[in-house]
Amino acid sequence: MDPDSPKDQALLWVSRLATGEADADMLARFERWRDSDPRNEKALNQARQLWLLIGEPLEAQYAPTMASLPARRGGDGGLRRRGRWLAMAAALVMACGLWMQWLLDWRHDQTTATGQQRIVALADGSTMWLNTASAADVQVDARQRHVRLVRGEAYFDVAHAAGLPFTVDAGAGQIRVLGTAFGVRRDGGDVVVTVQRGRVQVSGGGTPAVVVTPDQAVRVHEGDRAKPVQQADAERALAWHTGRLMFENRPVAEVLGELKRYDRRIVIVSYPDSERLRVSSIVDLARIDEWYDTLGQSLPVQVRRIGPFVWIRQSPEVQRTAAHPTDSASSSG
Repeated sequence: MDPDSPKDQALLWVSRLATGEADADMLARFERWRDSDPRNEKALNQARQLWLLIGEPLEAQYAPTMASLPARRGGDGGLRRRGRWLAMAAALVMACGLWMQWLLDWRHDQTTATGQQRIVALADGSTMWLNTASAADVQVDARQRHVRLVRGEAYFDVAHAAGLPFTVDAGAGQIRVLGTAFGVRRDGGDVVVTVQRGRVQVSGGGTPAVVVTPDQAVRVHEGDRAKPVQQADAERALAWHTGRLMFENRPVAEVLGELKRYDRRIVIVSYPDSERLRVSSIVDLARIDEWYDTLGQSLPVQVRRIGPFVWIRQSPEVQRTAAHPTDSASSSG
């Protein structure tokens, strides 16, 4: 942590105390830090507000016990009481979330949670890779080869079987093949089909089917005809099934949005003109934290991981340059 940054320290204290595992020694150290500087008290209030503002995803994913946030000595005990109720509500929200997730998943043959991937060997010799937060129903036997992609994304390496097509129903789009390798992603109401090998027939919305060949992709929207077939880098688009994500000269915001599908943490970006930052990189999905470390080395950003937060902000050097442009110009000359 930055010893000169009350905001950093406050976020760390809130994250620590919200776990509910704080002992008397930690609480005493927290109170000494809080009372040592008026800036710490202000930063702590801001950190608490941030925590509560994003409380819904935190409660659903981490069940923070806000009851452990102590009030000032002799202060209003309302914070403690509110904290206890928040802790109870957090536990209830988490239990309801798990219950709802179970209700959604128990009906389906294959499911994955956020950040999880699964390889499924099908009865006909084909293989299905199920990506993060996905679900599929599989009907593959001697008489039929059919998969319904309920949500998320899947990659198929289909074994050739003359006279027995392999079909995938992904809502707005239906895919029919004999032997090929391709990916299907449900993106809101759209379905995106990307072909790596072979030929795929895609239909949807009652319009004529289109044929997609290697390094091509097509997007189908429910109720509309398929968009024109586009050229695509299938290796990059489908690299997730090898445990990697590949980006070439993409906005950092787009990369972070894609990583959110695999990481339950909450990413906070506080960087002016962050949309102008671009990156080319390969992300190992098993080592996302290492990618965050390299991001701070390759771009003018500072990355801090504090509990369930990933905080990306402008590096101090850039902030000083922006604050004193004349000093920077004179020193560079």
